[in-house]
Amino acid sequence: MRSHLRDVIATDIPRPASAPSRAPLEIDEDLTRRDAWMFAPLIAAGITLPLIAAALLGGSMVHLATLEASAPKAPTTFASRWPEKEMPTVTR
Repeated sequence: MRSHLRDVIATDIPRPASAPSRAPLEIDEDLTRRDAWMFAPLIAAGITLPLIAAALLGGSMVHLATLEASAPKAPTTFASRWPEKEMPTVTR
């Protein structure tokens, strides 16, 4: 006996969606295609600011990698940290 639970019922199939209509060129009546120049600075800033940030971070990383920046070398003795003062004499 065959199971009927896996059979497709005609009402389970969704109706095909109609093709979406094209978006209007003018979203608002006051904002037309001739006003697109107002968005140019916004688009330019959106493109250039991440590029500037990446260039600055990359430049600083190259600078740090080639600078040979390291921690100062530890002095050999505790008293040699203050070379302008004379070394104390040790008496036993």
